[in-house]
Amino acid sequence: MVAEAVTISGWFVSSVFNKLRDGALSYYKGQKSWQSGMKADLDRLASFQPQIENIIYMAERGHLPRDPNLPIYKWLAQLQDAVEEADNVLDELEYRHLKGEKKIVKLASRAAQQDDLLKRLMEIVKTFNDLVTGLDTFAQVLRWFDQRFATEVRGDVSQETGFLFTGNNFFGREEEEKLIIDWLTSSDTKEISVFSIVGVGGVGKTVLAQHIYEKLDYFETKIWVCVSQTFDEKTIAKKILKSLLTDKELKIETISEAQRALIETLSAKKFFLVLDNVWNDKEKGKWEKLIAPLRYGGEGSKVLLTTRMESVSDMVAEVVGESKISLNLNGLGERESMLLFEKSAFLGYDPNDYPKLQSIGNEIVTKLSGIPLAVKTIGGMLNDKLDDEFWTCILEDGALNSDKEMDGIMEAIRLSYEHPPPELKPCFRYCSLFPQNHKFNKEQLVDMWISVGLIPEGEEREEKVASNFFETLMRKSFFEPKESYYTMHDLLHELAQFLSKNECLCVVSDNPIQIEQNIRHLSLRTSNIYVLKNLSGLKFLRTLLLYCHIEDHELGDVICTALKGFKTLRYLGLSSKHLRDFPESIGNLVHLRALSITRTQIPKLSPCVCILYHLQILEFTSNPYFDHSKGSIPSNIYKLSKLKKLYLPSNVISMVHHIGKLTSLQQLIGYSVGDEVGYDISELEMMVELREMLLTNLENVKSTEEASKAKLYSKQHLQHIALIWGHGFANTGGRDESHKEVADCLQPHPKVVDLVLNGYSSTNPPYWLEARILLNLTQIKLAYCNLERLPPLGQLPSLKHLFLENMAALKKIGLEFYRSSQSEDPFPALETLELIHLIQLEEWTENTRSEKWFPHLKRLLVLNCPNLTKLPSIPTSLEELELNSLEIVTLPDFKYQNEGSSTNQGPRFLSSLIIFGCSNLVSLSSGFFSHPEQLTSLKELAIWNCNELVRLPSKGFRELVNLKSLRIQGCKFFLLPMFVPKNFFPPSIQRVMLSSCEDFVASLPQLLCNLSLITLLKLEDCSNLISLPSENVLRCLTSLREVKLRNCKRLNSLGGLGVISSLKILVIKTCPMLTTGSPMDSIEESPRNRLSMTLDVLDIDRAEYLFVVPLRNLHFTKSVEIRGFNSMTRFPDQWLQQNGASLRSLGLYGLNSVESFPDSLQNLTSLKMLVLHNAFRLARLPELPESLEILDIDGCNKELAERLKDGGLDFDKVRDLDLGVFGVSTRH
Repeated sequence: MVAEAVTISGWFVSSVFNKLRDGALSYYKGQKSWQSGMKADLDRLASFQPQIENIIYMAERGHLPRDPNLPIYKWLAQLQDAVEEADNVLDELEYRHLKGEKKIVKLASRAAQQDDLLKRLMEIVKTFNDLVTGLDTFAQVLRWFDQRFATEVRGDVSQETGFLFTGNNFFGREEEEKLIIDWLTSSDTKEISVFSIVGVGGVGKTVLAQHIYEKLDYFETKIWVCVSQTFDEKTIAKKILKSLLTDKELKIETISEAQRALIETLSAKKFFLVLDNVWNDKEKGKWEKLIAPLRYGGEGSKVLLTTRMESVSDMVAEVVGESKISLNLNGLGERESMLLFEKSAFLGYDPNDYPKLQSIGNEIVTKLSGIPLAVKTIGGMLNDKLDDEFWTCILEDGALNSDKEMDGIMEAIRLSYEHPPPELKPCFRYCSLFPQNHKFNKEQLVDMWISVGLIPEGEEREEKVASNFFETLMRKSFFEPKESYYTMHDLLHELAQFLSKNECLCVVSDNPIQIEQNIRHLSLRTSNIYVLKNLSGLKFLRTLLLYCHIEDHELGDVICTALKGFKTLRYLGLSSKHLRDFPESIGNLVHLRALSITRTQIPKLSPCVCILYHLQILEFTSNPYFDHSKGSIPSNIYKLSKLKKLYLPSNVISMVHHIGKLTSLQQLIGYSVGDEVGYDISELEMMVELREMLLTNLENVKSTEEASKAKLYSKQHLQHIALIWGHGFANTGGRDESHKEVADCLQPHPKVVDLVLNGYSSTNPPYWLEARILLNLTQIKLAYCNLERLPPLGQLPSLKHLFLENMAALKKIGLEFYRSSQSEDPFPALETLELIHLIQLEEWTENTRSEKWFPHLKRLLVLNCPNLTKLPSIPTSLEELELNSLEIVTLPDFKYQNEGSSTNQGPRFLSSLIIFGCSNLVSLSSGFFSHPEQLTSLKELAIWNCNELVRLPSKGFRELVNLKSLRIQGCKFFLLPMFVPKNFFPPSIQRVMLSSCEDFVASLPQLLCNLSLITLLKLEDCSNLISLPSENVLRCLTSLREVKLRNCKRLNSLGGLGVISSLKILVIKTCPMLTTGSPMDSIEESPRNRLSMTLDVLDIDRAEYLFVVPLRNLHFTKSVEIRGFNSMTRFPDQWLQQNGASLRSLGLYGLNSVESFPDSLQNLTSLKMLVLHNAFRLARLPELPESLEILDIDGCNKELAERLKDGGLDFDKVRDLDLGVFGVSTRH
């Protein structure tokens, strides 16, 4: 690549030229300047417009020479500047019109030459004419525009919609995958080990790592961190913590705090960490700071990293202190490359139907070096044009014939950029505004494209066009879809950065920087106010994303001053957690289409936003300091007639007076219908552009006439509707038949796809739910409704998800629920059905009129229906079933298409089954459990609180051959020996959790027999459990890693637990009878007493447990937490010493009675972290081991705290430690 992309867009130039002529004609036709020559100049410009468009057309398609020094590139840049200036002037003319100055020239008719806009317009026309004169210079360029290019069919993006590329393709890495998985699962005794996947960009390093990460369920904890080129150890540590502590807010300012948090979180846990896309091969110190806390993980913890550089692998191996373990990932083989290519290029078509294209494709693939990204992107480029000539043209393109592998890959990817329609290219380049590995939100990105003018204007809505663009880019593999966001491969991001280097800039810097004056789109993240002070002179800027987390009293003024210089802005995103004042200079940004102010301390929205008449998107959220009074929203906000999206803090939208004047608004979420003029439901009448709406407090609608004014039936774009009486909570007002009268007048348009009806108090449904009107409805939720019967929802052909919740008056689901006629099968598309808190429901009638019984249902949840004693048959398509708090006596059976062949038509898809709180359920030997051969896909089974359950399936659960997880809780008689057959559990079982099953004790040895794959055994509230099984039983549990014993009040022996060499985590809580062992000093130390077991974590709530066999014989424990020392006054020194060589982390909690520790604590030569809790009687610290790095004391007396201060008696002991002292008390 020798030239960056041409950033000017042909459609934009044409649009501006047309608007320029029309705008000048409209505003200045009566002026002398118009008569004296401007009209002639514009006519001359119009005559050259086709030639200008031809040159741009060539540039957009890459048909110009790639020498950036050619004069034509300078000419194109000058043209772009002139076109954008013309767009600004025309935009300001429209702004004046929107402001109310409809006849501007009349206001200055005596001195029109003083009109600044007229002067600028005249200068622009002159500039265009100078550029037109220069066209003669490019006559030779025009001759290059040969017939082939002239007749090329322009891409029609509108025909490329409707298909989403929904996942990664994984081909031909079986050997590499096995090698890495074998390494990951090897019985490694190292504290941490690292494996590096090394390869060129796009070869598939990340995809291979992702595939292994998702597939492997071997480790206690898995973490994925994308590192990228900026290597900051604190940032990486915080990412790891954020992955582990998803429900906690991280307040970490220093690397020491990050290290401490990592040690506490990962201590003795066997983890799998992926560091993706690592570049740092020089800063060894940063690597050491990152690796240090990871060493506290459990034995066998592994790190897998991906990198383009072998030197990174060398560096990490040196830091970890091991020989380098790496895999150099090469390209795919020919067969696998061709499979991937065909999947991308033929996309829904059979490649065998196109033998010639297959042959050409094979030749293309051989030139791509087996690089998956190149194969996918080239395939994606070809998939909308299955034409021999086009494919041959791509085959012969020089980009596929580079001798240098990496250059060839980048050229191939560049080629995939050149061929899509030119309208897509600016949208792709714009993505370089975000950092590498950014999680793209489709809606936000689409809004940004529209706001800054990247989407062509036409008959279709801009939102639809932009959405189509995004989907096209995704289909061509420029975006990768994830669960709730999208990513872009780092090579594609690099390409976007290269192509847009004179257009877009993403900066993360605390040092003042020099920014090119012609930059159009800027993202800046800084913590230095001087960076903001130097931000000026960017007269072409159209996007500014400003993230400035600066605590400085000047911040507001500096931002306000900086924004004054950016008068051409279309999109402004501002996030600054210390910003307290609204930057009033925003009111001067007359071109602004989108304003997003988030995470600030600004209490009110400034009235200055009300004069931003072009504004389409306004976001003012994530602000805990927002003033929720009515004065916080300016009264004139309704003047923003072009506003499409308004995001405000919760419930604030209802404060907008006369919101109905925002006729362009597309979303209205959380609007509380009032009973005053300006806040009532009639405000909806003219809001015809709504796409999504949630209304509350509909009880304030007093009449059908008032409801009719909303005109919901005429809003054809409104697809998502929530109608809520009250605030969506329990309806305590009883029946109110007026709700039906109002609801009848709130009939949605037939195109609605998602409907919520909440708090509806009438006994009969609205008529439009009874009739076949909402044929496009895909989801409906009826909650807190007073309905006595359900509408015939089975007649809705598109319905996929149905939720019925808290309907207190519903006693029967009858045949009327399924359909209103006999001609069609009910619920032909339903996938999810949830019945929740239907407390009066007594009967659910099965539909016998149709052979098809919920033919596509995947998830069924029936929760808290305490009067429901019988369920209808279960559909065979089901994947998830949960029966919760029902009064059923037996389980339902399956509903088969043909009753005579039930043995081979069962629900082989059912993978999750939960039965909870069915207190009358007696037997599992009937119903669907009588066909265990049809439950072969079942992986998760949980049976909770079914107290009367006594009858098991005749063969137990052993025929559930894929069962992985079993939880049985609160079933007292379920596991009695007389009911438990031999080999009760299938050998596939990995997790067994038994709780509150009092009489299963005698069955436990039989239950655990031959479970060689079990990794977790959890026994809770087992009041009759006296001892764990013997060595003979437990010896076969060769994969058991974790045992948890809680609240087993009579347990006095751990049985043969000591023989389980694979055990890594042992938790024992509230087992008081387990403390009757002999003191440590009565046990003779001998090799035969020494256990080979190496515990990563021992977590107990009584120190006395350490006297119990086999715990007293432990010698290799890594992390110990003891919560509660009871009446002990000294820590058991002998046990501590015998584990001293391996002990790395020690947490002692509840030390209320402990007065001292032995100085032999210093002999724990591996101890890194010590936590002391409630040590209020501790008078002094003992001598500490030299290996100690972190000491936390949470709760101590004042005297000890003084000794630990600088100059105190114990300060020398803690001088070099990371010390934390909290909860100092004067009482002890």
